[in-house]
Amino acid sequence: MTVIETGGAATAPRPTTTPPRASRTAWLDNVRVWLTVLVLAHHAALTYSDLPLWPYWEQPRDGSSVALDALVAVNQSWFMGLFFLIAGYFAPSAVDRHGAGGFVRGRLLRLGVPYVLFALVLSPIFRYPGWADGGGQATGTDFPTYMVRYFDSGPLWFVLVLLVFSLVYAAVRAFGAGVGETRIGRTPGIGVVLGLGLALGVVSWVWMIGTPNGSYWTVVGLPSPSYLPQYAGAFVVGLLAARRQWLRTLRVRTAWTCAPIALGTIVGQLAVQLAGGPAASGGGSVTSLVAAVCGGVFAATTMVVVLVLFRQLLDRDGPVWTFLSGQAFAVYVLHAPILVWLGVALGGFAAPAAVKALILLAVGIPVCWSAAWLLRRIPLARRVF
Repeated sequence: MTVIETGGAATAPRPTTTPPRASRTAWLDNVRVWLTVLVLAHHAALTYSDLPLWPYWEQPRDGSSVALDALVAVNQSWFMGLFFLIAGYFAPSAVDRHGAGGFVRGRLLRLGVPYVLFALVLSPIFRYPGWADGGGQATGTDFPTYMVRYFDSGPLWFVLVLLVFSLVYAAVRAFGAGVGETRIGRTPGIGVVLGLGLALGVVSWVWMIGTPNGSYWTVVGLPSPSYLPQYAGAFVVGLLAARRQWLRTLRVRTAWTCAPIALGTIVGQLAVQLAGGPAASGGGSVTSLVAAVCGGVFAATTMVVVLVLFRQLLDRDGPVWTFLSGQAFAVYVLHAPILVWLGVALGGFAAPAAVKALILLAVGIPVCWSAAWLLRRIPLARRVF
């Protein structure tokens, strides 16, 4: 898109050079594949962790569940934020091509339809084991009543939140003068990355005064509302990165500097949370401030490391990667009921918690990708997924 900038008192427009708009790149698609595998790993770990947060959950009988708890905590600190950043990165070019109205129609199709499909068809399959294994008895409700009264979006909370962000962005583009302009700026260095991480930590700390870790928003089925500042911030950074070409120009040396900082901050965050107990889960205390700042810096630096790593080493689009990336979104939509019922099938198999989680993941990955491929063989489904 050609951008015309004018000064306050100028009488003639001055054209500027516009860099290429954000386009689909192999390495970013591969990041999405890896993040989708992490989502499967996250939910496989939940199945056998010490956290009863999944419809099918086995009480751990050995110490290996602690490793699964740590995996869940580390994943939760950053990986969904990177999904939102990538989604934000592709939003400006989509509005450029289709206009704000066309963008909204496309988002309603690509995000709204999967959400409704999950809520009406997949969610009952996903949640039935939880109701059958005590949920119905504990709530005193039959299954249809349980589904309505205790509504849960499952993993599709991400799709709903992304749809809201997308609609807000479309409205800003439709009514905000100059919002869609491309501006070539300096590539963020380590100072900017740390600044963003610190800002995210402080904002998250304030937000958690009313929405501590572990909160759950029943109306929309949002399991991690305490991370909303990260999700919104990452989406906005993705929008800015698209216009300023940041993802293409992030320096390798910045990623090298981020790596040890990410390691140090996640260790610090976990240590503070373990030592601080409930005081580290909400905002308002010094303990929770330290935990939130460590978490914000960890998220920002980890995203930079992952993006640069894939851009430098995995910018490829052979038949395997193309197949995996082509089914990734459908895998995300379908994986929850598949993993739950695979867990039920493995219920009689005795093994340490971490081993069972690995087996569930190893079986779940090919099953989920196969199911996604079969779904996308349907012509109408391919338009959505």
